[in-house]
Amino acid sequence: MQAVALQDEADAVILGCARPGEVPCEVARVGRAVAGQYGRLCGWVADLVVTAGSGPLPRRTGELLRYHLAMIDTALKLAFPKCRSERLERHRLALTGLGAPARELRDVEFALRERIVELESSR
Repeated sequence: MQAVALQDEADAVILGCARPGEVPCEVARVGRAVAGQYGRLCGWVADLVVTAGSGPLPRRTGELLRYHLAMIDTALKLAFPKCRSERLERHRLALTGLGAPARELRDVEFALRERIVELESSR
């Protein structure tokens, strides 16, 4: 699953935004590219939910993808704010990565792979 493969890059962007001092512009460039890929995947999953029905697995996948996208977006906004403040800086420095939802997305990927194997073997 492409979303899981992007997690290392997403974590790197979030952690790059959380480093003390000035955040390199390269972090923003990579972050926007990763966010764009997650945005595209969110659209595909939303289409899948509409066409295949709103089962729990596709619906949860969409929620997790939106979380990943929101975390990258938040990290970038905190790292490159329009106005700096001590409160925003504390939040930026407290970022630690994608966290538990990243593990859950990997579990969802595993469940989807198992489902695909079941479907293929039932043919």
